[in-house]
Amino acid sequence: MIKFKANAGGRELVGFILTEKNVEQLKKGHPIDIKAEEFNIPFDILIAYGKDEQTIARDLRKAGMIDPERTVIHDASEKKTRQ
Repeated sequence: MIKFKANAGGRELVGFILTEKNVEQLKKGHPIDIKAEEFNIPFDILIAYGKDEQTIARDLRKAGMIDPERTVIHDASEKKTRQ
Protein backbone atom coordinates (compact mmCIF):
# COMPACT_ATOMS: atom_id res chain seq x y z
CA MET A 1 0.00 0.00 0.00
CA ILE A 2 1.07 3.55 -0.63
CA LYS A 3 -0.08 6.11 1.94
CA PHE A 4 0.48 9.80 1.36
CA LYS A 5 -0.46 13.30 2.40
CA ALA A 6 -0.28 16.06 -0.19
CA ASN A 7 -1.54 19.47 -1.12
CA ALA A 8 -3.59 19.29 -4.30
CA GLY A 9 -4.84 22.58 -5.67
CA GLY A 10 -4.75 24.26 -2.27
CA ARG A 11 -6.54 21.41 -0.48
CA GLU A 12 -4.94 18.89 1.83
CA LEU A 13 -5.34 15.33 0.66
CA VAL A 14 -4.63 12.00 2.33
CA GLY A 15 -4.44 9.12 -0.15
CA PHE A 16 -4.31 5.34 0.13
CA ILE A 17 -3.44 3.27 -2.93
CA LEU A 18 -4.14 -0.42 -2.47
CA THR A 19 -2.36 -3.28 -4.22
CA GLU A 20 -3.88 -6.59 -5.25
CA LYS A 21 -2.29 -8.18 -2.17
CA ASN A 22 -3.92 -5.54 0.05
CA VAL A 23 -7.30 -6.33 -1.48
CA GLU A 24 -6.74 -10.07 -1.02
CA GLN A 25 -6.04 -9.47 2.68
CA LEU A 26 -9.12 -7.25 3.01
CA LYS A 27 -11.25 -9.99 1.44
CA LYS A 28 -9.87 -12.44 4.01
CA GLY A 29 -11.24 -10.20 6.76
CA HIS A 30 -8.01 -8.38 7.65
CA PRO A 31 -8.84 -4.64 7.72
CA ILE A 32 -6.19 -1.95 7.33
CA ASP A 33 -5.83 0.32 10.36
CA ILE A 34 -4.13 3.68 9.85
CA LYS A 35 -3.23 5.63 12.97
CA ALA A 36 -3.89 9.37 13.17
CA GLU A 37 -0.28 10.04 14.15
CA GLU A 38 0.97 8.85 10.73
CA PHE A 39 -0.58 11.92 9.07
CA ASN A 40 -1.05 14.30 11.97
CA ILE A 41 -4.84 14.12 11.70
CA PRO A 42 -7.37 14.00 14.58
CA PHE A 43 -8.74 10.49 13.88
CA ASP A 44 -7.72 6.97 12.91
CA ILE A 45 -8.81 5.44 9.60
CA LEU A 46 -10.07 1.91 9.01
CA ILE A 47 -10.26 0.35 5.56
CA ALA A 48 -12.27 -2.86 5.32
CA TYR A 49 -14.01 -5.02 2.73
CA GLY A 50 -17.47 -6.52 2.68
CA LYS A 51 -19.92 -8.28 0.39
CA ASP A 52 -22.33 -5.35 0.06
CA GLU A 53 -23.39 -2.21 1.91
CA GLN A 54 -26.27 -3.81 3.79
CA THR A 55 -24.11 -6.71 5.05
CA ILE A 56 -21.40 -4.30 6.15
CA ALA A 57 -23.96 -2.04 7.88
CA ARG A 58 -25.43 -5.05 9.71
CA ASP A 59 -21.97 -6.14 10.93
CA LEU A 60 -21.03 -2.61 12.01
CA ARG A 61 -24.34 -2.23 13.83
CA LYS A 62 -23.67 -5.48 15.71
CA ALA A 63 -20.24 -4.15 16.68
CA GLY A 64 -21.79 -0.90 17.94
CA MET A 65 -19.89 1.18 15.38
CA ILE A 66 -22.82 2.76 13.49
CA ASP A 67 -24.24 5.96 14.89
CA PRO A 68 -27.50 6.65 13.02
CA GLU A 69 -26.84 10.39 13.24
CA ARG A 70 -23.33 10.15 11.74
CA THR A 71 -23.46 7.27 9.27
CA VAL A 72 -24.39 7.52 5.62
CA ILE A 73 -24.38 4.36 3.55
CA HIS A 74 -23.94 4.75 -0.18
CA ASP A 75 -25.83 1.64 -1.21
CA ALA A 76 -25.05 0.79 -4.83
CA SER A 77 -28.53 -0.70 -5.23
CA GLU A 78 -30.41 2.31 -3.82
CA LYS A 79 -30.07 6.04 -3.24
CA LYS A 80 -28.05 7.28 -0.28
CA THR A 81 -29.76 6.27 2.96
CA ARG A 82 -29.14 6.99 6.61
CA GLN A 83 -28.77 3.92 8.81
